[in-house]
Amino acid sequence: MSDVVLLKALRAQQWIKNLFIFGPLLFSQNLSNGPLLYLAFRAFVAFCMISSAQYIFNDIRDLEEDRSHPIKSLRPLASGRMKMGLAVALLIGMGLGGFLIAATISLPFLLIAIGYFVLQALYTVWLKHIVILDVFIIAAGFLIRVIAGGLAVDVEISSWLLICTILLSLFLALGKRRYELTLLQENASNHRP
Repeated sequence: MSDVVLLKALRAQQWIKNLFIFGPLLFSQNLSNGPLLYLAFRAFVAFCMISSAQYIFNDIRDLEEDRSHPIKSLRPLASGRMKMGLAVALLIGMGLGGFLIAATISLPFLLIAIGYFVLQALYTVWLKHIVILDVFIIAAGFLIRVIAGGLAVDVEISSWLLICTILLSLFLALGKRRYELTLLQENASNHRP
Protein backbone atom coordinates (compact mmCIF):
# COMPACT_ATOMS: atom_id res chain seq x y z
CA MET A 1 0.00 0.00 0.00
CA SER A 2 1.35 3.40 -0.97
CA ASP A 3 1.77 6.47 1.21
CA VAL A 4 -0.88 8.20 -0.91
CA VAL A 5 -3.44 5.51 -0.05
CA LEU A 6 -2.52 5.81 3.62
CA LEU A 7 -2.92 9.60 3.58
CA LYS A 8 -6.27 9.24 1.81
CA ALA A 9 -7.44 6.76 4.45
CA LEU A 10 -6.39 9.19 7.19
CA ARG A 11 -8.13 12.00 5.26
CA ALA A 12 -5.05 14.20 5.61
CA GLN A 13 -6.70 16.78 3.35
CA GLN A 14 -9.29 17.29 6.12
CA TRP A 15 -6.65 18.22 8.69
CA ILE A 16 -6.97 21.81 7.52
CA LYS A 17 -10.17 21.99 9.59
CA ASN A 18 -8.03 21.57 12.69
CA LEU A 19 -6.36 24.92 12.00
CA PHE A 20 -9.35 26.36 13.89
CA ILE A 21 -7.43 25.28 17.00
CA PHE A 22 -5.03 28.17 16.38
CA GLY A 23 -7.88 30.74 16.37
CA PRO A 24 -7.81 31.60 20.08
CA LEU A 25 -4.02 31.91 20.03
CA LEU A 26 -4.15 34.19 17.00
CA PHE A 27 -6.95 36.43 18.26
CA SER A 28 -5.46 36.71 21.75
CA GLN A 29 -2.37 38.18 20.05
CA ASN A 30 -0.15 35.40 21.38
CA LEU A 31 0.85 33.84 18.06
CA SER A 32 4.49 34.88 18.58
CA ASN A 33 4.60 33.29 22.05
CA GLY A 34 6.81 30.23 21.45
CA PRO A 35 5.63 28.01 24.34
CA LEU A 36 1.95 28.71 23.59
CA LEU A 37 2.50 28.14 19.87
CA TYR A 38 4.09 24.78 20.70
CA LEU A 39 1.08 23.84 22.87
CA ALA A 40 -1.29 24.83 20.07
CA PHE A 41 0.74 22.78 17.59
CA ARG A 42 0.52 19.71 19.85
CA ALA A 43 -3.22 20.29 20.16
CA PHE A 44 -3.42 20.48 16.36
CA VAL A 45 -1.54 17.18 15.99
CA ALA A 46 -3.78 15.52 18.61
CA PHE A 47 -6.92 16.63 16.78
CA CYS A 48 -5.50 15.52 13.42
CA MET A 49 -4.91 12.05 14.84
CA ILE A 50 -8.30 11.89 16.58
CA SER A 51 -10.18 13.15 13.52
CA SER A 52 -8.32 10.63 11.32
CA ALA A 53 -9.39 7.86 13.71
CA GLN A 54 -12.94 9.13 13.44
CA TYR A 55 -12.84 9.20 9.63
CA ILE A 56 -11.58 5.61 9.59
CA PHE A 57 -14.37 4.62 11.98
CA ASN A 58 -16.84 6.25 9.59
CA ASP A 59 -15.35 4.40 6.61
CA ILE A 60 -15.58 1.05 8.42
CA ARG A 61 -19.14 1.74 9.59
CA ASP A 62 -20.38 2.94 6.17
CA LEU A 63 -18.37 0.53 4.01
CA GLU A 64 -21.29 -0.95 2.06
CA GLU A 65 -23.00 2.42 1.50
CA ASP A 66 -19.72 3.98 0.39
CA ARG A 67 -19.21 1.29 -2.25
CA SER A 68 -22.36 2.46 -4.06
CA HIS A 69 -21.54 6.19 -3.81
CA PRO A 70 -20.00 7.89 -6.88
CA ILE A 71 -17.19 9.55 -4.90
CA LYS A 72 -16.98 7.68 -1.60
CA SER A 73 -16.45 4.42 -3.51
CA LEU A 74 -12.97 5.73 -4.35
CA ARG A 75 -11.91 5.80 -0.69
CA PRO A 76 -9.19 3.25 0.18
CA LEU A 77 -11.38 0.91 2.23
CA ALA A 78 -14.42 1.05 -0.06
CA SER A 79 -12.28 0.51 -3.17
CA GLY A 80 -10.40 -2.42 -1.63
CA ARG A 81 -7.01 -0.69 -1.69
CA MET A 82 -6.83 -1.00 2.10
CA LYS A 83 -7.54 -4.13 4.12
CA MET A 84 -9.96 -4.06 7.05
CA GLY A 85 -7.28 -5.19 9.53
CA LEU A 86 -5.05 -2.25 8.68
CA ALA A 87 -8.00 0.14 8.93
CA VAL A 88 -8.83 -1.13 12.43
CA ALA A 89 -5.16 -0.87 13.48
CA LEU A 90 -5.02 2.72 12.18
CA LEU A 91 -8.26 3.58 13.98
CA ILE A 92 -6.89 2.32 17.29
CA GLY A 93 -3.38 3.71 16.81
CA MET A 94 -4.44 7.17 15.69
CA GLY A 95 -7.12 7.41 18.36
CA LEU A 96 -4.87 6.33 21.22
CA GLY A 97 -1.99 8.45 19.95
CA GLY A 98 -4.21 11.52 19.73
CA PHE A 99 -5.63 10.99 23.21
CA LEU A 100 -2.15 10.44 24.68
CA ILE A 101 -0.96 13.74 23.21
CA ALA A 102 -4.14 15.43 24.45
CA ALA A 103 -3.50 14.08 27.96
CA THR A 104 -0.06 15.74 28.00
CA ILE A 105 -1.61 19.15 27.26
CA SER A 106 -4.22 19.40 30.02
CA LEU A 107 -7.16 17.54 31.51
CA PRO A 108 -9.74 20.01 30.10
CA PHE A 109 -8.20 19.63 26.63
CA LEU A 110 -8.29 15.83 26.93
CA LEU A 111 -11.94 15.95 28.00
CA ILE A 112 -12.97 18.13 25.07
CA ALA A 113 -11.01 15.86 22.70
CA ILE A 114 -12.91 12.86 24.07
CA GLY A 115 -16.17 14.82 23.75
CA TYR A 116 -15.33 15.62 20.12
CA PHE A 117 -14.64 11.95 19.37
CA VAL A 118 -17.86 10.80 21.04
CA LEU A 119 -19.93 13.44 19.21
CA GLN A 120 -18.41 12.45 15.87
CA ALA A 121 -19.00 8.75 16.62
CA LEU A 122 -22.66 9.52 17.39
CA TYR A 123 -22.79 11.48 14.13
CA THR A 124 -21.45 8.49 12.19
CA VAL A 125 -23.78 5.99 13.81
CA TRP A 126 -26.98 7.99 14.17
CA LEU A 127 -27.04 11.79 14.02
CA LYS A 128 -26.10 12.20 10.35
CA HIS A 129 -29.45 10.64 9.46
CA ILE A 130 -31.43 13.39 11.22
CA VAL A 131 -32.07 16.26 8.82
CA ILE A 132 -30.88 19.69 10.00
CA LEU A 133 -29.37 18.23 13.18
CA ASP A 134 -26.63 16.73 11.01
CA VAL A 135 -25.66 20.22 9.83
CA PHE A 136 -25.50 21.51 13.41
CA ILE A 137 -23.29 18.59 14.44
CA ILE A 138 -20.85 19.39 11.62
CA ALA A 139 -20.85 23.03 12.73
CA ALA A 140 -20.33 21.97 16.35
CA GLY A 141 -17.15 20.18 15.29
CA PHE A 142 -15.61 23.50 14.23
CA LEU A 143 -16.75 25.21 17.42
CA ILE A 144 -15.26 22.41 19.52
CA ARG A 145 -11.93 22.90 17.74
CA VAL A 146 -11.90 26.59 18.65
CA ILE A 147 -12.81 25.86 22.27
CA ALA A 148 -10.14 23.13 22.36
CA GLY A 149 -7.58 25.61 21.08
CA GLY A 150 -8.48 28.02 23.86
CA LEU A 151 -8.21 25.27 26.46
CA ALA A 152 -4.86 24.09 25.08
CA VAL A 153 -3.21 27.49 25.44
CA ASP A 154 -5.34 28.65 28.38
CA VAL A 155 -6.62 31.87 26.81
CA GLU A 156 -10.08 33.36 26.97
CA ILE A 157 -12.05 32.99 23.75
CA SER A 158 -13.88 36.10 22.64
CA SER A 159 -17.60 35.90 21.97
CA TRP A 160 -16.85 37.46 18.58
CA LEU A 161 -14.64 34.49 17.64
CA LEU A 162 -17.30 32.03 18.80
CA ILE A 163 -20.08 33.76 16.83
CA CYS A 164 -17.97 34.00 13.67
CA THR A 165 -16.99 30.33 14.01
CA ILE A 166 -20.61 29.26 14.37
CA LEU A 167 -21.73 31.28 11.34
CA LEU A 168 -18.82 30.15 9.15
CA SER A 169 -19.22 26.52 10.15
CA LEU A 170 -22.97 26.56 9.44
CA PHE A 171 -22.22 28.07 6.04
CA LEU A 172 -19.67 25.33 5.30
CA ALA A 173 -21.95 22.54 6.55
CA LEU A 174 -24.94 23.75 4.53
CA GLY A 175 -22.69 24.15 1.48
CA LYS A 176 -21.55 20.54 1.90
CA ARG A 177 -25.15 19.30 2.00
CA ARG A 178 -26.06 21.35 -1.08
CA TYR A 179 -23.07 19.93 -2.97
CA GLU A 180 -24.11 16.37 -2.06
CA LEU A 181 -27.65 16.98 -3.29
CA THR A 182 -26.35 18.43 -6.56
CA LEU A 183 -23.89 15.57 -7.04
CA LEU A 184 -26.33 12.77 -6.31
CA GLN A 185 -29.36 14.42 -7.96
CA GLU A 186 -32.21 11.91 -8.13
CA ASN A 187 -30.27 9.33 -6.08
CA ALA A 188 -29.80 11.68 -3.10
CA SER A 189 -32.55 10.04 -1.05
CA ASN A 190 -30.70 6.70 -1.27
CA HIS A 191 -27.73 8.18 0.57
CA ARG A 192 -29.20 10.73 3.04
CA PRO A 193 -32.65 11.55 4.36
